[in-house]
Amino acid sequence: MVINSNDRFHRQAQAVMTRRIKALAMYEVTAKKDKQMKPFSPERPCHLIVTVYKPTNRRLDTPNLYPTVKALVDGMTEAKIWTDDNDNVIKSTKFQLGGLSGKKGYYRFVLTVEEV
Repeated sequence: MVINSNDRFHRQAQAVMTRRIKALAMYEVTAKKDKQMKPFSPERPCHLIVTVYKPTNRRLDTPNLYPTVKALVDGMTEAKIWTDDNDNVIKSTKFQLGGLSGKKGYYRFVLTVEEV
């Protein structure tokens, strides 16, 4: 399930996809996060690196996948990785291509958070 900036979904269909992606991110992060870790905040900012693994060898414009990444980031916000996802906390977001996902038809996203 991926939302591309070039896709023209009906608003309701896109909202359903966004909620599902957000819930998945919150579930995954909550299950794996260190409970002792303090959330990133304006006093403790971070950088976000988004590595996208694509399903095929076709060309890909990774920033067009921003709607999917935004839903993932919102899920991480609900999981309390950071206090808010504004530019006072997340100082930069970098997109990079990681190669093939290894599964045809499926993208894979790896979000790496680095303290500033």
